[in-house]
Amino acid sequence: MCESHAKQLGRSRDHGPEARVLTEPPEQSSIPIKRAEPAKIEPAARQKTKAPAQDSIPVKHEEPTKTIKEMAGVKRNGAGPTEAARVPVETKVVKTTADSTGKAPVRDVAYGNSAKAMVDEAIWNLATGDYQVYKTALQEGKSAKEAAQAAGGQLAVIHQRIGDYTLKLEAALSESKGTINVAEAIDKPLEHAVLEIISKDAMSDTEKDGAIQQLGAIQEWVKQGLQGDITPLQAHGILLAIGERLNWGGTTGVPEEFKPVYRTLFGSLKTAILAVVPEAQNLHDRLTNLYAAKSDLEIG
Repeated sequence: MCESHAKQLGRSRDHGPEARVLTEPPEQSSIPIKRAEPAKIEPAARQKTKAPAQDSIPVKHEEPTKTIKEMAGVKRNGAGPTEAARVPVETKVVKTTADSTGKAPVRDVAYGNSAKAMVDEAIWNLATGDYQVYKTALQEGKSAKEAAQAAGGQLAVIHQRIGDYTLKLEAALSESKGTINVAEAIDKPLEHAVLEIISKDAMSDTEKDGAIQQLGAIQEWVKQGLQGDITPLQAHGILLAIGERLNWGGTTGVPEEFKPVYRTLFGSLKTAILAVVPEAQNLHDRLTNLYAAKSDLEIG
């Protein structure tokens, strides 16, 4: 290096700040390279942490369970939602009744066969009896049996036989030492009906709440506070009450959507009674058939 260049280089080194400018660029250019490596890793790390968060959303699977609990709670809890939930159900009942007034209802033989009663009791060839006399006698305060005797014909015989078979059946049931479990004969069929309602996709939650509430009301009416085990005679009394409410399979104000529930309860109680007192089968059948025939005659 010549002398002039050496002197020139020496003077440049005397300028500290200027000399440093030469060393800065390589350091600055190396900084983004070091920062770029973690910058590429961070998104990958974030994706790994997000993936299990997305996979662990089984919260949606809990929604049906909560809905089931809420609907089951509607029939156990009273007050607020109960009355509101009943509105759509009662509205449907009015429509059903109005639409079906012009059609002759088909009798549900689960509650007795009136035609068989006429044959078994050999009264098919008798006159029906004067129904107007029957109604007038009832209005005058006479008992149903007395009014039927005044009307004569099939009405008189049917009421007489109902009284006779009732005494015989109740005597047979009273002699039994067996018992019937309320939970199995009444609660279990109603719980099954609740599950069927919950599983219906066509029904809204409000409609389901209303229907379950109605089932709760049916349960309270049927059981009337009974718990544990009951006697066959008590079960028979409940069975008769259901038959009366359903008019023994004839025209009734019970909503169509709840008739299958009553029918299931009736069949469940009948099965339970006859399992304990099988010898009561004939008396039970004759009595229920007579009740159906009585209902047919009283339509007029």
